Amino acid sequence: MRREVELLLEGEAREWEIVDVDREPELAARYGETIPVLFVNDRLFAKVRLPRLALRLRLRRAAGLSG
Repeated sequence: MRREVELLLEGEAREWEIVDVDREPELAARYGETIPVLFVNDRLFAKVRLPRLALRLRLRRAAGLSG
């Protein structure tokens, strides 16, 4: 999923925090069966795979970037 986001936001400034869900019991219980998960600005954006319909626009808006 990260590679897809990198391609979609190529050239845009962004920060990543990568969390190993398996190392945190609470996160493993919550997301263990649905990883990867993607949060944008602390809000859940996608589980397992990115949505295809209007993906670029949705992701850019969620990240606070212009269309």
